[in-house]
Amino acid sequence: MKKLIFGYGVTGRSVEEYFQKSNINYLIYDENKEINISNNLIFEPSMISEIEEVIISPGVKPNNSLLNEFYSIEKPVITDIDIFNNIYKGKIIGITGTNGKTTFVNLLTGFLNSQGFDSIGVGNIGKSPLEIVNKEYDYVVLELSSFQLHYINNLNLYMGIILNIYEDHLDWHSDFDEYTNTKKRIKEFISEENIVNNLLNDNNDNDFNKEYDLSKLSFYENTSGMFLNVIENLNFNKSTGYDYLLNSKTDEHRYEKVDEFNDVIFINDSKSTNFNSVSMATMNINNGILIMHGLTKNITSRDLNINKGVKTILVPKDMDVNFDNLDADVIELDSIFNLKEVLIKIINPGDTVLFSCGGASFNDFENYEERGRFFKNIVSNIKEEING
Repeated sequence: MKKLIFGYGVTGRSVEEYFQKSNINYLIYDENKEINISNNLIFEPSMISEIEEVIISPGVKPNNSLLNEFYSIEKPVITDIDIFNNIYKGKIIGITGTNGKTTFVNLLTGFLNSQGFDSIGVGNIGKSPLEIVNKEYDYVVLELSSFQLHYINNLNLYMGIILNIYEDHLDWHSDFDEYTNTKKRIKEFISEENIVNNLLNDNNDNDFNKEYDLSKLSFYENTSGMFLNVIENLNFNKSTGYDYLLNSKTDEHRYEKVDEFNDVIFINDSKSTNFNSVSMATMNINNGILIMHGLTKNITSRDLNINKGVKTILVPKDMDVNFDNLDADVIELDSIFNLKEVLIKIINPGDTVLFSCGGASFNDFENYEERGRFFKNIVSNIKEEING
């Protein structure tokens, strides 16, 4: 009998590497037939009786017909995180939420390391926990997407954190209620004996500590406030945490200042893939030109609350957004690739150009990183054209 790696992306390849090191027999299945898989490892549906266990990649939708065939014959379906959890015995901090997970994981991991606690960020951040399964850390900080939480069976968390919940991924989840309940599954994975050490925060009205001026920081105030609450819960001094935030910068493609010239500021927020994220990005914008892009994943526009400081919105005409209740002028682009020729005509001194997309990048780019680099190149080209 063999294991089946179901989905051969980042997670699937990490599972394969672990299986190879552990001398575990496996096959691979991916619906993208252009992916290069060794012929002797390719799974065909006729081979289903040879499979004892399925390791599912988080991007596979629950309504997948082959997946449901495995469920119907009661084959175990697990994740790379389940495998990791069965082996690793150290402290794991789980972090989920709609927006800000990766930023929070990087901040918390960096802070813990700065305080002398050997820590690493894994999970949805882009690194499978199986890559560190045989190492020892003081803390493993695990980013958990709704897709991962849907499939995980067992996870022993030392602390669980829900940053926020807004509409997203409704092309994957059946509706917003199901998405919300999936996020809240993180509560199932906190052991009772450690409950006093755990922070569970799943409402949107976080009680931020008023003694610190969060507006001086590079991060959204809810991110900074939650960070201070978490480190206090871990028995660190909040003043030390605040000083750490003061000296930290945002991740690339997350509200990243690209350049400033001719009294125009350019900000790259390509990692924004839902409407709440866009709304947060516009909070402190004046004379703003907002550029949106991408696939909206069946979410409604109810979380789109764009600050009045945004005067103009550029959006590809094929993007599904409702701007009915906004005062800003909306300019439709034939394509995002027409952005430079339109933008260079409308920018003026005093403007802030915010590339905060509000949708997934996959209709025009490989990922949000490529989309962010596209915007940076446009800024560079505009600067060269204006200043010579």
